[in-house]
Amino acid sequence: MTDLIPESQRMRAIVDNQAPLLKAAGFKKRRHCFNRLASDGLVHVVCFWMAPKEPPAWTEVPGLRERLYGSFRLDFGVHVPEMTRTHTPRRPWINDYDCHLRRTIGQLISGQDARDSWWKLDDPKASGNADTALRQVGLPWLDSFPDALSILDSFDEVGPLPLGLGPAGSLDIADLCRVRGDDERERRVLVEYVHRPVLQSHIRYLTSYLDRHGHQDLIPEIKGRPPA
Repeated sequence: MTDLIPESQRMRAIVDNQAPLLKAAGFKKRRHCFNRLASDGLVHVVCFWMAPKEPPAWTEVPGLRERLYGSFRLDFGVHVPEMTRTHTPRRPWINDYDCHLRRTIGQLISGQDARDSWWKLDDPKASGNADTALRQVGLPWLDSFPDALSILDSFDEVGPLPLGLGPAGSLDIADLCRVRGDDERERRVLVEYVHRPVLQSHIRYLTSYLDRHGHQDLIPEIKGRPPA
């Protein structure tokens, strides 16, 4: 009668199975989310994300829009307290949406543009797949960011998107540099960002950002581009 086990119960069992591994790695648990405090106030996050139930009028389109209820994936993130440009968490506990660096397990395995990897909750191998993914991919990715300097160095190597930042992530990196007193690095990041065309809708925000932080001389160099 295992087919009658509710999805929420299956999800809880999978999370509980992986909790000892994450606890041994320094994480604390709250429901399906785990937090670990690193150096410089960074918080590493692991989230077991269960797909929500589709609404009644929802229609599945194979290969384009597929039914995911009854499945789960792993999400990973790093919260950087100096990056306050978009929002500040309301509580000390950090959720995945509070993170600045964010990657799904599918992106970590197959690259930036990969489709998400989902596992069926009723698959007997689901917990083992999660364990393997945590050990071989997810935790090593988080371990590669032990402190703020490691984030800055990785940004220099790969840029914002592969790092897990958003399209305007260079501005978050500039904020981190500013708080750390690295004015030279902040300036270099902003000069490189401004020299790449940005969406017309972003120009007003970028102009205000540069003005607020004392880089008014870069404003005339902003170039817009049309939407893709």
